[in-house]
Amino acid sequence: MPETNCGFASAGGVSGADLLVAFGPTLVVNIGFDPNYNPTAPTGPPIPGITGLHALVDTGATESCIDTILAAQLNLSIVDRRLISGVHGSKEANVYLAQVYVPSLNFTIYGAFAGVDLQAGGQTHSALIGRTGSTGLVTLSSP
Repeated sequence: MPETNCGFASAGGVSGADLLVAFGPTLVVNIGFDPNYNPTAPTGPPIPGITGLHALVDTGATESCIDTILAAQLNLSIVDRRLISGVHGSKEANVYLAQVYVPSLNFTIYGAFAGVDLQAGGQTHSALIGRTGSTGLVTLSSP
């Protein structure tokens, strides 16, 4: 089973533990919508719209979401609107068709992603990776 690091090494005099507290577990991802990507017979990852973005691994999130500003930059199609809820209560959100590819795992999450206000809220992440598509396994390790 592939594994990847989503923590931080110490850098610039700041400990990896402090960076993890500040930013949360983070993956580098590519996001976009490749209409030719076929998840049932993939010949490779989807062609990304933007590469090298940061996604927060949020095990408390039921679904994976993408930033609304990013969705507009990528000109992603709105395929639905639905009620979502979070720490600030419930609100109706646009739902976009997209693919989030995690290069370090060679894994693609695809389908409908609720649009959330990450950049507008001062977040450094462009996506939240929730429990959708999960195997049910979570691995933690000690140095």
